[in-house]
Amino acid sequence: MGSLTPDDRPGGSRHEDAGCNDSSKSLYDHANSVFLSLVGSVAARHDLSPEEVEGHRDRQVLAQLIGIIEPDDAVRLSGELLEEFGSIGRMLAESEAALHRVLADNRDVVKLLKASEQFMLAKLRNELPRKLISATDRRLVKYLQARMGSRTTELMRILFLDSSHHLLSDQEFGEGSPHRIYIQPRTILKRALELDASGLILVHNHPGGSLTPSSSDIEFTKSIKALCLELDIFLHDHIIITSNRWTSFRKLKLI
Repeated sequence: MGSLTPDDRPGGSRHEDAGCNDSSKSLYDHANSVFLSLVGSVAARHDLSPEEVEGHRDRQVLAQLIGIIEPDDAVRLSGELLEEFGSIGRMLAESEAALHRVLADNRDVVKLLKASEQFMLAKLRNELPRKLISATDRRLVKYLQARMGSRTTELMRILFLDSSHHLLSDQEFGEGSPHRIYIQPRTILKRALELDASGLILVHNHPGGSLTPSSSDIEFTKSIKALCLELDIFLHDHIIITSNRWTSFRKLKLI
């Protein structure tokens, strides 16, 4: 069960969204047309379980993607990656260093995979409605699951909204262990004031797969809500994300 722990230690850091670097851009034209068109393209087979269908799809998608630049080695490399990380989602959530441990010196494949991840996230973010009527809009949940659902450590994202529910900014605040995040609540509210935000959506992941908020999750949310009330900022929701499921504090009637 994950937990969020307010942390008043000085020097807390915030990680902004990472954009694609120039070295990855040359791979986009090849990767984007293959990666997203292949995801979900494997037809369901009645003789396979849902888990087997997903594994079959992952192997096919990954082999075809890697085959863009390593056609002779694509099947072997995709097999080694999935054996190490278990799924495409978990693999894409890993760092370049982790990918290099499997792919050794094959830098072009690592660049291709990370470029594909960034393209996928950019596409999902661009598909978000201009106005977020609901904090649990299916497009928002899909984006958040792709962004953080497969991460192996807990992290928090904050969505800052204006008075018309338009998304002002989407930022990562703090990363912790598989079970805990250390966050300074005042850092979140300071950023909200800088953006002149009227509302917040809190999001954090549970790497273990549980959707049950811990007592620390609940207390943290209460403390953020109290600070928001003082500053006339509305806390729309707090969403908990896993790789394939989600819940929210409003859905659970906790705020």
